[in-house]
Amino acid sequence: MTEQKETTAAPKAENKPLPKGAPQPPGDIRRRSPKPKREGPFVKYVGRASHRKITPAQWKTLDIELHDDKATHTWSVGNDKMIESSEFSDEQLDYLLIDDRQAGSNAHAFVEVDFDDKGQLVQVVPE
Repeated sequence: MTEQKETTAAPKAENKPLPKGAPQPPGDIRRRSPKPKREGPFVKYVGRASHRKITPAQWKTLDIELHDDKATHTWSVGNDKMIESSEFSDEQLDYLLIDDRQAGSNAHAFVEVDFDDKGQLVQVVPE
């Protein structure tokens, strides 16, 4: 049998604050970087689902002219459930803002929104 030596762990030193003027770790800098300000107006998904995705094939089944034949549109928490209105053709906007309804409640699934002078998100009202 071999003898096991008793080891004692060295006491852990307390974390000390960084000296003044010391560079911050890279993780702190990335977490604090502001997101670029998005320019509207936007089409916002207000339905009950966590995300909504519309592919070019789905648009074509509706016989709607596409702004971009290859663009798949996904509304999710990652984009605040908003996509810039400029990414859609007039026909696509008409469908989203007028014809597309939520099942059961028959309420609109999409609304057009933009930021007001105070930076608050408000619904765009057609003139």
